[in-house]
Amino acid sequence: MNPVEINEPGVTAAQSRVLSTLRDAGRALTLSELQDATGLHPNTLRGHLDALVATGSASRIASRSGGRGRPAWAYLAREPEYAALAMALASGLDSGEGRTLDPAAVRGGRAWGERLRDQLGAVEDGRERVLLALTHTGFAPELAPGPGGDRVTLHACPLLEAARSHPAVVCAVHLGLVEGVLGQEGAGLRPRPETLGCVVSLP
Repeated sequence: MNPVEINEPGVTAAQSRVLSTLRDAGRALTLSELQDATGLHPNTLRGHLDALVATGSASRIASRSGGRGRPAWAYLAREPEYAALAMALASGLDSGEGRTLDPAAVRGGRAWGERLRDQLGAVEDGRERVLLALTHTGFAPELAPGPGGDRVTLHACPLLEAARSHPAVVCAVHLGLVEGVLGQEGAGLRPRPETLGCVVSLP
């Protein structure tokens, strides 16, 4: 049975079938796996995948196979950015008690990060996995090693309006996301909702 097509701006019907296959898989798929799943010719598939990456509907990551030679590319569907839902949930969870990060929101973010960690399981290095996950989810991260540990500046926020209105909730989710992807607690986050993102310190 063919996967349900996705009606998204800038995505053709053929590309939507490839995107549906990626979303149904729930993990990064190699070109070979996608060819088996869709039956498309590799050149046709590459064209669709290049278009999905260009529109931001999917991310291309290096798949560490453990073998010799260059790693194969794998593709992971990006989740839709439900900005209105995020605003509603953040508003409902926000206790209004200042800018202290909400522990329940951190736990929710960790669950999200753990799911992403499973999807990016071929990437063994924790810091590389964090950067890939943050790029994949739309944060435009930049790593800056420092004397007190690595810092990651996030130059974008996919939920900026919700973060500006409810930083204690939305930024807490983002902190949990980083810890979940990293696989350990102890990360720090300095919100900068007045700009586009924030600064994350890695343990």
